[in-house]
Amino acid sequence: MNPLRLSVRFPVREVPPDLEPAIGAFHRFIRQGLVEGFVLDVADYRHVPRGPGVMLVGHDVDYGVNHDEFTAVRKRSASDPAAVQLRDLLRMGLGAIDAIADDHELAVTCDRSRFEVSVHDRRLGPSEEVGNTLRAEVEPVVSELFGEDASVTVAASDDPRRAPSVRVQADPQAATSVLQKLGGSHAPGQSAWDITVEELARLRDSAAEFVLLDVREESEYEIVHLGGKLAPLAQLGAHVDELDREARIVVHCRGGHRGAKATTQLRAAGFEDVWNLNGGLMAWIDRVDPSLPRY
Repeated sequence: MNPLRLSVRFPVREVPPDLEPAIGAFHRFIRQGLVEGFVLDVADYRHVPRGPGVMLVGHDVDYGVNHDEFTAVRKRSASDPAAVQLRDLLRMGLGAIDAIADDHELAVTCDRSRFEVSVHDRRLGPSEEVGNTLRAEVEPVVSELFGEDASVTVAASDDPRRAPSVRVQADPQAATSVLQKLGGSHAPGQSAWDITVEELARLRDSAAEFVLLDVREESEYEIVHLGGKLAPLAQLGAHVDELDREARIVVHCRGGHRGAKATTQLRAAGFEDVWNLNGGLMAWIDRVDPSLPRY
């Protein structure tokens, strides 16, 4: 099956009463290259009852968030089978969810362990038949990425307008490593001065002198940290005079995006040996120290 469009919808657990912050956040995603795909514009559908909410519109992929779900839609994809599209779409969607989690102005929390996959292509035939075919395509991918205990069921509906869909339910712990299994986000931007978690590990093992700067919030630091100096991004300007301009500084956040902003800010302020940890703390946990808690 090679559908024209495939979508993945993740339920949201926490969302602000007004999605206004999503507009600014999605514009930042475009400017800074924080999500995959050739994204072009932000569309506001908050006025539409049961509508898509706020959308990040792209040439090959759309992202959207409302009060019920976060959605990623892969478009113009009929050259690829549904299983291939799903792997790409999960990587894109989970990468965008990480970008949302790293953007503290957009307080949306998604459930990565439950999602619905839908086919949007009326050429493929009756809904029930398409749903069963979709399940056959989705099950091997889900089993590989989320484990054999994950369930895939055809979503029943009496509404003929509803796209054929399957629902996936997986273990929340298994869901935390899926993006890493898919090779991580292919979004183009973090900073021009990134280092890998492996490079940071070698730097720590060498006993070289450097400053590890954590630009997350204090509440995040209390959950898990690497022992760095805490200087939340919003307060970084107040901490600049506390930093040695001659020292090597490695900046990290949760996923890499705030760290990239802090690195750019410090270099603009005259710090010449400042580096951002690509993928942030989550990449460190995935590839260096999986004993640390994820959040």
